[in-house]
Amino acid sequence: MAPPIPEFDLDGERPGAAQSPASALARGWRLFLRSIGFASYALAAGSLGVAVLPIARLVGRWQGLGPDALDVRAQWVIHRTTYWQTRLVEALGTARIVGVGAERLRERPLLIVANHPSLYDTPVLTRFLPQADLIVSSDWTGNPFLRGAIEGGGYLAAENGALAVRGAVKRLRAGRTVVVYPEGSRSAPEGLLPFQRGAALMALRADIDIIPVVIRVTPRTLMKGQSVTDMPDETPEWRVEVGDPIRPRDYVLPGETNAAGARRLTTVLQDYFEKRWDRGSC
Repeated sequence: MAPPIPEFDLDGERPGAAQSPASALARGWRLFLRSIGFASYALAAGSLGVAVLPIARLVGRWQGLGPDALDVRAQWVIHRTTYWQTRLVEALGTARIVGVGAERLRERPLLIVANHPSLYDTPVLTRFLPQADLIVSSDWTGNPFLRGAIEGGGYLAAENGALAVRGAVKRLRAGRTVVVYPEGSRSAPEGLLPFQRGAALMALRADIDIIPVVIRVTPRTLMKGQSVTDMPDETPEWRVEVGDPIRPRDYVLPGETNAAGARRLTTVLQDYFEKRWDRGSC
């Protein structure tokens, strides 16, 4: 009888296998550096919410800026903060961030649709976006470290889907960029979650192309259900790939309602990301 095939965890080691002192030390060092990275993110987010964004908005109101201009300024401040925070994480050697075609994300307005493979996707993505309206779930609006930054950034709440769609369309028409994770949450390790129709409805109502952004994380890290202490041996790479625009009206039949067209367009989006989603890396 052939011997049983040993099981391996995400780091390629047998569960319960003893580590050498050198291996344990190296893993402890990686965990320490990752902890510094997380602490810097919490500090940056807390500082944004408590002091930086309120001051930026106060100065903007004193300068006579309207609500839209205040949001754009606040989101630019968030962009610069995440840029430097992600650079710090790269300097610590706990992440690599690569943008392919990311220069196109500096244009406005854009409706960006992205997959969501890891806990760190939003800082990675906003690093490339001088302005971005995010649609934020209640999981994050209730987070004490992030709540102030979310409110200060003027982001949209995801709880009421219809209101979020209307708010996003209004901002797109005003020349602002909106980011949507159509799964509504982080992807499951075994595959993408079913896409929701919100992004397709936004595109059709605002009459704007969709910019698909595929995020890949290799090796797997910070995935849904994965512990933040689960460290791969090699430095994980976040790869942000900007695809060609998808024209929503190409998928709506003559005389068809936006609701019916949105269902078809959502299927197109799901298929697009499924073909580019690498099992084991996203």
